Amino acid sequence: MMKALEIIDVGIQFGGLKAVQNVSLYVNPGELVGLIGPNGAGKTTLFNLITGIYRPTWGRILIDGQDIQAFRAYEITNQCGCARTFQNIRLFRNLSVLNNVLVASHKKINYGLVSILIQSKKFMENEKQIRREAMDLLKIFNLDHKADELARNLPYGEQRKLEIVRALSTKPKILFLDEPAAGMNDSETAQLLKLVRFIRDDFKIGILVIEHDMKFIMGLCERIYVLDHGQLIAQGTPQEVQRNPEVIKAYLGEDDSEASQVANG
Repeated sequence: MMKALEIIDVGIQFGGLKAVQNVSLYVNPGELVGLIGPNGAGKTTLFNLITGIYRPTWGRILIDGQDIQAFRAYEITNQCGCARTFQNIRLFRNLSVLNNVLVASHKKINYGLVSILIQSKKFMENEKQIRREAMDLLKIFNLDHKADELARNLPYGEQRKLEIVRALSTKPKILFLDEPAAGMNDSETAQLLKLVRFIRDDFKIGILVIEHDMKFIMGLCERIYVLDHGQLIAQGTPQEVQRNPEVIKAYLGEDDSEASQVANG
């Protein structure tokens, strides 16, 4: 079976600092995989490598079997089917909810500048289709009734949800979620857990999640990878990771309460 994502001995060096060192991991199609580690472990740096924001100093990254080394960030989204959200929400705050989704739909456009200027039949039909697909997505996530609201006016949890909708509008083969539960209360986190499972089941895509909420990640993912100081120190099921002495040691070095969360799930 072709892996949705395969990372092989990937590393990146900034000057004398090796931020990520020889990391290998994979995500199968339709699989929910977690990526955890103490602050500064290299998790978001790894996401930035996968999505083309950084280029690896060494190693290979394959999406659906395709080596993405030569691709730019937008090509990794458009051609390879990779989409992500960010640790800090990056919506177009002064655009409507609908327009936030539409701006991510540019790869579906198959008309040129002339068609836009003359408002051709092809242009009008394409625009209607893109708008219909965007509204269908918003309806799935119960945001269609807020399509005309400015993104900045949405409650925090709905902004998080909108960012996921925008990522899904690119029709990805694999989705990367960077701390999606950050800033959420218990009720919002419980809803998010159900939402991510729904996305995996309904859209049938692989999902890799970075998260500090151990209860969330342990209850969501089938497999978990653990980074510390840019190196992979453990991998396995949530139960295996919880019992791993190296994982507990890594978290104890940062925060006793967080280490307790890991140990207790």
